[in-house]
Amino acid sequence: MEEEGAPVQLYVYDLSQGMARMLSMNLVGRLIEGIWHTSVVVYGTEHYFGQGVMESMPGRTHHGVPLQVIDMGRTHIPRDMFLEYLDGMKKHWTADKYHLLDNNCNNFSNELCNFLIGKNIPSHITALPAEFVNTPFGQSLLPVLENMFGPSQLARSANAAANAATAASPGLSPSLASLVGNVAAAAQSAPPSKTALQSAYNVAQLDSILASHRCVAIDFTSMSCGPCRVISPEFERLIESYNREYRQTGMGAGARVDGNKIVGVKVDVGLSRDIAQKYQITATPTFKFFLDGNEISQFKGANVQELTNSIELLLYSAYPPHPHTKQRTPILDSLPNSPILFAQSTQLNSIFNKLETFMREQSITDKQSQLDALKTALQAKHEKGQSGALHLPNGWKELLDVLLQRIPTEQLFPVLDILRLLILDEAIRDFYVKNDPESTVMNVLYRFGGQQAQPETVPKAVRVMVLRLACNHFTSPTSIAQLLSLSQTLAPHATPFRSVTTALLIDSLLSPDAAVRQCAASLAFNISIEEAKSRQSHAGVESGREDEGIHEEWVSELVAAIAKAFEDEEEDEIVLRLLTAIAHLLRFATPSIQQLATVIGVGTAVTQKRATREEQLRNLRTKGATGDAQIKKDLEKKEKIVGLAKEVVELL
Repeated sequence: MEEEGAPVQLYVYDLSQGMARMLSMNLVGRLIEGIWHTSVVVYGTEHYFGQGVMESMPGRTHHGVPLQVIDMGRTHIPRDMFLEYLDGMKKHWTADKYHLLDNNCNNFSNELCNFLIGKNIPSHITALPAEFVNTPFGQSLLPVLENMFGPSQLARSANAAANAATAASPGLSPSLASLVGNVAAAAQSAPPSKTALQSAYNVAQLDSILASHRCVAIDFTSMSCGPCRVISPEFERLIESYNREYRQTGMGAGARVDGNKIVGVKVDVGLSRDIAQKYQITATPTFKFFLDGNEISQFKGANVQELTNSIELLLYSAYPPHPHTKQRTPILDSLPNSPILFAQSTQLNSIFNKLETFMREQSITDKQSQLDALKTALQAKHEKGQSGALHLPNGWKELLDVLLQRIPTEQLFPVLDILRLLILDEAIRDFYVKNDPESTVMNVLYRFGGQQAQPETVPKAVRVMVLRLACNHFTSPTSIAQLLSLSQTLAPHATPFRSVTTALLIDSLLSPDAAVRQCAASLAFNISIEEAKSRQSHAGVESGREDEGIHEEWVSELVAAIAKAFEDEEEDEIVLRLLTAIAHLLRFATPSIQQLATVIGVGTAVTQKRATREEQLRNLRTKGATGDAQIKKDLEKKEKIVGLAKEVVELL
């Protein structure tokens, strides 16, 4: 009968590759068979601790073939429960918690085996660090190891202290220093680390770091070097600071991927003689800077300003600013860059009177008190100038839900008009963004825009109010994020919120009605300035939030749709809004987006529109028709279109 449970095995490796057995008798006074590294194999996967909790196919780690495989027993812990426990361990067994003596791979294996089978791993493995430290040679090496991993928690016995007093000075020979460095590197090694600050103990480890990161700054240091101790904390601070804060407007895609912009590496030349020899280090501190594996600069000494300048030069070389940073756009910069909102309403009585009529037609008679209270609150805010939050009646949300469900589409415009005013209130907006399981606003946009409803089936008044509602959602970071979210979707069709917003925009841009097109142009403007702000504050797509290619496709879709609407548009106000949107989307755009704009003829359309407006300006000035106030406003719009058109062409 097959034994129940899953087998648990302990894989044992020798980090010294046999050197401990060869040298230990002379160095320590007793035989040490190996410097043990262990991992646990269960459910077909090898689990171990180094740069955090790692996993691999059994026997396929960078440690090679195990020296010994120990059958620990069989576990009856279900695989799902084990994986859940392992996820919990990952939160505590992190790379920064690794310590060669106190918190190493063997401690991890021991804890894992205790969970799986209630059994410790062999004591000769877990006891080795304490045994080693309690020797004269171990005491002499303790400062070296503590310099690499931090203070050790191992208790120092009286015998160890006495041994330390008589121990020889820890002047390490080159071969011994190399051995210590290699063991330390192997113990904590793993596939290329993603941490911004790393250490290298041998050439292979440093080569791996250089091959894995675009920008690498190396601090060649020494424990006995006073200036090194002064500048080393500054080196660490600068690396962390630049990874966290460094931004350049329009920076290339390389700076937007997940990971570090620059990696700092510390090399102790006393422990890493092979690295020091390869890079010809004759003094400490020495700093070298590498771009794509090639050295671009170096300097010697503890000069913080020179270190700062060298790091900035490295980053600038790797992620140069967009060519548009050198191009002046005074017209674009002079135009408002705040979202267009539809915040005014002087016809509240008319809106509510129409709504009451429609409610009676649908036999909605039990909501009059809530409707009256809602009207009073909006009048206080929008007609009497009351400041502060709206004072809405209990049940206001249920009232709107009933109206949205029961009022026919052609009569819904007063309900949507009320909703677009309500959404301007911070508390109500936050409710709809954070606490509305029905996603009411996004469902309204989906229901009356895009693929769900063709423009001809949605009355003009309803489409206008839906677009105004979308524009008024551009009033806070959270509500903007909701409109443009890819991760949030509408059930049951799982359409991303951003797709809903985009479909509404594109369908409305080509409407035969000027009022709809003007609102659509306002929405296009709002989206474009948000994209422009994102490029300047996050260098495009914020790291970790969205794939660069997907974002580029979306912006390309916007450019194509807005450019088509712009080409066919003749109303100056709409032309100016669309042209401004195009300018924001093209400024600091990726080469692919710029190329698309050229291919679809954006430059030609903008040039033609500019020529038309220049001719209109000449005709108006020739006729002397510039005295009327309205004509002056028209002239100003045409002049802005002409100037902005010139800047857009130069952006291509």
